[in-house]
Amino acid sequence: MDNIDKSIINTLENNGRISHEDISKLIHISRPAIHQRVSKLESDGIIKGYRTIIDWEKLGEPIKTLLYVKISCENFKEIVNQILSLEIPNIFIEECHRLAGEWCLLLKMRASTPTDISNFIDTLWKIQGIKETSTTLVLSTILENGMRK
Repeated sequence: MDNIDKSIINTLENNGRISHEDISKLIHISRPAIHQRVSKLESDGIIKGYRTIIDWEKLGEPIKTLLYVKISCENFKEIVNQILSLEIPNIFIEECHRLAGEWCLLLKMRASTPTDISNFIDTLWKIQGIKETSTTLVLSTILENGMRK
C-alpha cells in the first residue's frame, strides 16, 4: 500500500459516497486508476464496506453516552448477551467493546434524555453478575478533519 492508497482510504473514510471521478480530481490521478485501486483495496479486504452516518438528533436520540461496565467473569458471554438484548425505550446501543484493564465492557449508546439513561442503568443492575458501572456523557465529538459531530 502506497501513499495514493492511503489518500483514497482517507477520502472514502470521510465520505463513503464520493465518486471515483471526484477522488481522481482530489488525488490527481485518472478515474480508471482510482477504480482499479479501490477494487483492489476491496478485494484485499482492506475496505470492508461503506457505512451511513446517522443524524441522531433528528432521530430524537441526541445524547451520546459511554457506559463502562465491570462484569463477573464466570458467565461473561451470557451476561453480555443479556445486556445487548435489553430493550429500553429511547436507548440504542451503537457499539459494544470488550476491554482489557479496569473495565470489562464499554457501551457506546444513544439516548433521548438523561432519564432514559438512568432507566437503562437501573435495568442493567438487575442482571446478575454486574459489578460496577461508570457513565460518561459525550459533549461533542471532533473528527480528524477538525469538524464537530
